[in-house]
Amino acid sequence: MMDFFEQQDSARRNTTYLIVLFAMAVVALTTVMYLPVYLVDYHITGGRFETEMVMVDGRYLALEVLDYFQWRLVGFSFLVTALVVGLGSYYKISQLGEGGSSVALELGGVEVDARSEDPLRRRLYNVVEEMSLASGVAVPLVYVLPDEVGINAFAAGYTINDAAVAVTQGALEALTRDELQAVIAHEFSHILNGDMRLNIRLIGVVHGILLISMAGRGMLEMIWRGGSRRGGKGGGGAIVFIGGVGLLLAVGGWLGVMFGRMIKSAVSRQREYLADAAAVQFTRNPAGLAGALKKIAAHQAGSGLFSPHAEEVSHMCFGRVSSRFTMTMTGWFESHPPLEERIRRWDPGYHPSQLDAIRSQLERGQARAGLAMASASATGATVGAEVGGAMMMAAARPGEPALRSGVGPGAQSHGSSGGNDWSGQSRELSYAVGAEEIVAMIGNPSPERLVYCSSLLGELPRPIMEARSDVMGATALVFALLMDEREEGRRPQIELLHAETSPAILRKVRRLWEHVSALDAEFRLPLVDLLFPTLRRMTPEQYLSFRELVGGLIYADEHVTLFEFVVQKVLMHRLEVALGNPGRRTTQFVAMRAMLPELQVLLSALAIMGHDHMSEARGAFDAGRSALPPAFAGELVFQEGAVNLQQVGAVLDRFSQASLQIKRHVINAAAFCVLGDGRVRLEEVEMLRAVCDVLDLPLPPLVPQATRRV
Repeated sequence: MMDFFEQQDSARRNTTYLIVLFAMAVVALTTVMYLPVYLVDYHITGGRFETEMVMVDGRYLALEVLDYFQWRLVGFSFLVTALVVGLGSYYKISQLGEGGSSVALELGGVEVDARSEDPLRRRLYNVVEEMSLASGVAVPLVYVLPDEVGINAFAAGYTINDAAVAVTQGALEALTRDELQAVIAHEFSHILNGDMRLNIRLIGVVHGILLISMAGRGMLEMIWRGGSRRGGKGGGGAIVFIGGVGLLLAVGGWLGVMFGRMIKSAVSRQREYLADAAAVQFTRNPAGLAGALKKIAAHQAGSGLFSPHAEEVSHMCFGRVSSRFTMTMTGWFESHPPLEERIRRWDPGYHPSQLDAIRSQLERGQARAGLAMASASATGATVGAEVGGAMMMAAARPGEPALRSGVGPGAQSHGSSGGNDWSGQSRELSYAVGAEEIVAMIGNPSPERLVYCSSLLGELPRPIMEARSDVMGATALVFALLMDEREEGRRPQIELLHAETSPAILRKVRRLWEHVSALDAEFRLPLVDLLFPTLRRMTPEQYLSFRELVGGLIYADEHVTLFEFVVQKVLMHRLEVALGNPGRRTTQFVAMRAMLPELQVLLSALAIMGHDHMSEARGAFDAGRSALPPAFAGELVFQEGAVNLQQVGAVLDRFSQASLQIKRHVINAAAFCVLGDGRVRLEEVEMLRAVCDVLDLPLPPLVPQATRRV
């Protein structure tokens, strides 16, 4: 299993590595820049000379010698280079400050949502939703690059709460559902492993380096156009001088491009291997990943992108975006490992001759029709019998084309948004999970969870699935989820909505309440997850109004339930990150001892909320405390008394700004506090999920070991 915390640390080390490489690139470019700076200085001053004493015929003569190396010009060259590259990088990173969506839009991406009538786009959205729920990550925004015929994809963003996933039109048309799922799993690995923030910083660094080349090309273009207008007459000396400087800048910029590609190669190549391995771990289907890679090898356009911004994002894509500037002998300039090597890792029996059949299929357009192709070599591609059979049954969700044998559990429903009307049947759930497993689960979706989440999504009522696709419907669903089960509790909530919202929203809330109130509790948090990408489309004014209404509905009946608290913390934390400035979130707390008072409050509250008797709560607190390092455990004291959820919320907000190591200790202690007694209730699972969510730790759903309808 992937270690989420280790991979996050690795990404942070790579950020330090990036800074070192960036500094080396600036020093190298300073050396290149020195010559044009020297030429400008010579042109202005006529050159600087130094006196040298030379003995001629036994006498010393003073000679004026041109000084080619001047430290003041070295300093000036460094200053100019650092300013150009630094400001260019800062500008580019600021331009991408909205997160992953800004990268996708820059490449011509078109957003996709559940309302899409295109079956291929709807299939893509369903696959992303399933992977999001199975990994505990907020559903990212989904984009298609409609003008790109190559097979490629990328994930971009600063955090798991502002991510976007983009897929080319070529990938939609060429890949089966299994292969598309493998590609999406690969991109989710980048989300979970902390690669996205590093990748956006790489875009900024490379853009800053490219500015020098752009300046040189601009000068050469200006000279060429100016010379053409004058017919080549007059100002010859100035033209030659400016042209020479421009040529030197262009050459220096070209070397900068090479530095940029080397930096991307050094940082990203091993991360691609890791993402491939994670995709296979998440899906337990190496044939899906190998099949996608084979189709890239067989496709006429490969994984190439035609966007003028393709080079900027080359390091974050599933496959290489261009075949230019390659060095197959050394791979210095390659942002991705060799394609054949990636294929052989998951299909050891692969031979290039297999591509002929795949190429023929692609040319006939069979993949677009959804005809599943048997892999030319299925070596190592078997799927576990239990999981594989369930996956075959969960292959296609209602409302999307069935691209494999077998259809989803809700296949009898018909409608573009999927869903059915029998999820409200009562269930008995039995969870079997140890507290010691929670930390290892973070950032580790699994095939079992994919099947489980696909089943949940297929069982949600159709009116709910349809309502989630627009802002009005999504906000109405949140309000319906917060409605009190008791009529006397709903009355002040309805009065608040009547006073603060439009009649249309109130009518929608009333209609959706009928379906939401019939849902089993197991569906509540997954439904909140599904609403997130739609709620991200709110304007700042809509968000402020929505936030006030959510708080008003929770406190209108003067009784805050645990679920209401969970919904508020999960949604508001995600939306504050997604609609704020995710690029500027920084770690504020690095010392565990300084946060022990907050941890004492959190563990006491979790223990009290999960147990009916104070003696049991004290035992749960002790279990959580014992999971901490001995140096800290002895300093915590159980706090008896009523649980103040507002205080708990404030504590969680502080922990969200703590270091990753502190978060690891916190969630481990919380897991033992909640699950240490061996009895796992759904409310405890939801609370644990809320703690992880606010700490930006993607905890996958706990899969019931037994589910019985009663």
